[in-house]
Amino acid sequence: MNISKPITLIALLTAFAITSFAASAGQIYRFNDESGVTTMSKILPPHAAQNGYDILDDKSFRLIEQVAPALTPEQIIEEEKRLAAEKEAGRLAKISEKKRKEQQRQETIYNNNLLASYQSEEDLLRAKATQITYLFSQLSKTEDFVAKNNEKLHQLQQQAAETEISGKSISVNFKKRLDAVEQELENNHAEIKRIKSEIQARDSQFSTDLIRLRQLLSSKQ
Repeated sequence: MNISKPITLIALLTAFAITSFAASAGQIYRFNDESGVTTMSKILPPHAAQNGYDILDDKSFRLIEQVAPALTPEQIIEEEKRLAAEKEAGRLAKISEKKRKEQQRQETIYNNNLLASYQSEEDLLRAKATQITYLFSQLSKTEDFVAKNNEKLHQLQQQAAETEISGKSISVNFKKRLDAVEQELENNHAEIKRIKSEIQARDSQFSTDLIRLRQLLSSKQ
């Protein structure tokens, strides 16, 4: 019995049916006409394309896609502003994240340096005492220089006054000596200011370091 012909016929009929269905399948547009009445049509008029429409299956009337109305010039401007604001917000967020990561990196370095430098609070306090004591000794020396230079300046000024009273003029070399002492005094006062500022900064830093070291040592335990 030869069954190849019926099978071939069935295959051809099936293919024809599928082709016919595909050819008949399509879409239909649903939109509001110029009077505002909901309308369905195979053709999409220009005003509907501007105002928005739905795409439906022309057999089942199932919604395939919704197309939003075209933006007005004002809406386009607002959308561009919104996109620009989003872009700027994204840029600022990246900068903020970069700063956060850098701060985190610096904190890690700071913590590691503290633990490498000091095994205990006592170590830190000894280092503080050593450094602050040294700075105060430098301050005391500089103040001694100020006192000596003040005395030297006073003597030179007396000599200059006596010279002028006697009717003589002050020599160029004497004037240079006077200027040099005055400059030295100015340098001394600047150095005193610098040392005092450093003492304050070191004291503040050691206080901060001590608080952080306590936290790190406590977390290790």
